[in-house]
Amino acid sequence: MTAHIYLIDDDEAIRSSLAALLATVGWQTETYSSVLNFQQAVGELDRLSGCLLLDIRMPGKTGMTLLEEWQQQGLETPVIIMTGHGNIDLCRRAFKNGAFEFLTKPIDADLLIETVGAAMEHQRMLQEQRGKTIDLQTKLNTLSSRENDVLALIVAGLSNKEIARELALSPRTVEAHRANIFTKLEINSLAKLINIYGGLALPTPTK
Repeated sequence: MTAHIYLIDDDEAIRSSLAALLATVGWQTETYSSVLNFQQAVGELDRLSGCLLLDIRMPGKTGMTLLEEWQQQGLETPVIIMTGHGNIDLCRRAFKNGAFEFLTKPIDADLLIETVGAAMEHQRMLQEQRGKTIDLQTKLNTLSSRENDVLALIVAGLSNKEIARELALSPRTVEAHRANIFTKLEINSLAKLINIYGGLALPTPTK
């Protein structure tokens, strides 16, 4: 998915100048005169790739309102707030609601490019991590219910004998489940298994 910069500002001159500046770096910028126009144009917000340059005070729905809505929805697209009326309270409120950065107009060109670059890299890393998580979950879904139980106890640090007692299984059966788990998850060591899957939410073992 191609990353875009979504620029929302009710000032046409600012939209034009910032879009022209960002184009010199090779970034694709889509401009909108209001939050409503933006929301109507992009549709499902969780599918956006890139970052948002958002004026905080506009007629109609304000940038701050959009930022607060994104925070409530758990959206991860980085939002760079722009304002010509910056103050500490406004800045604090923006960061509390998940703003990536807070820039005061007129915005320095080098600072804008640096900030947008950091936001785009942040988004790329989030997407990369999300892709890895989906891949891991897909592999987890191939495990049987009992294999999930055994996996959870392995990650919890229990030995084969302890797992056998916990699940009322024979040690040999636990060893067979363990082998299947390693094969299905494409893991070749206990350390790697714990490192990769230890941070995921695994089902609670059932006896």
